[in-house]
Amino acid sequence: MSPLLSPESPELDDAHFALLAHYAKHLGRAPKAIRFATSAGERRSRQKGHGMEMLELRAYQASDDLRHIDWRVTARTGQAHTRLYAQENDHQRLLLLDLSSSAYFGTRHTFISTRLIQLAGIIAWRSKQQGDTLSYRLTYGAEEHASNKSRTLSFLLSQLKEASHLEHRTNESRPDSIWSNTLLTNKIHNKDVIILTDKQTWSDSEESALMRLAKHNSVHWIQIIDSNVYNLPAGQYQMADRHGVKQVNISKHSMQQAKIDFFEQNALMRKKLAAFGIRHQLFDITESPEKIARYLLSQGALH
Repeated sequence: MSPLLSPESPELDDAHFALLAHYAKHLGRAPKAIRFATSAGERRSRQKGHGMEMLELRAYQASDDLRHIDWRVTARTGQAHTRLYAQENDHQRLLLLDLSSSAYFGTRHTFISTRLIQLAGIIAWRSKQQGDTLSYRLTYGAEEHASNKSRTLSFLLSQLKEASHLEHRTNESRPDSIWSNTLLTNKIHNKDVIILTDKQTWSDSEESALMRLAKHNSVHWIQIIDSNVYNLPAGQYQMADRHGVKQVNISKHSMQQAKIDFFEQNALMRKKLAAFGIRHQLFDITESPEKIARYLLSQGALH
């Protein structure tokens, strides 16, 4: 069995994160992807002749370069507009990893938490290898770590390794969603945002924050489940969560009802995310983090 698909332990070590570097390097090249629409209604696109990538069209400001005034839009609207550019190789990425205590669970291969952390590791390595700028926020158990500055890759990987430790399953998760109540997400624009989480509910205020995030950025939402949990034989099981280990009696009927409830809630979440312009993809734990990373590559979230 592949060590990537089924690591020896759900608690990842330095050797495993070094292995992720190999898979990140050999993901391949990303196909040309459609970029997100800016608030001005135009699509983010490459402009030949500038050696730059156009990010946004907005009203002219006194500090703007006169060479970047869009005279066609200025004539049509009667107000001066400027095209804003960024270097083509300056890809801005925000990684948001949010693990509930329920993520530290799995019936085969590994835990959901481990698979999400593996994927985060590949994203971190790929960003470094491609020279992309990566900001991040990680929440798991009672822990929170965030950075929008240039830190060493080893610092982020050490935090991901810590997140894989099962002790965080017993700690109370943070009540707010990872994209809300933080300066890291409140005012960002023109970034590829990758959300990795097992959660699928949020409050009204968190929904408003998510809508603002999606309005100004290209947001990709990756969710991983263990579908085999709904196929377990009826009987008595020992389940561990933040409250400790307890005996749980599971019947065929209760299992099927839990499956129905989960996918009804998931369908509602997917509908909301689609309305916000967020790309959501659901993967099973049987799929490798390399495959999921290739999906992100195909969507333009990775380069």
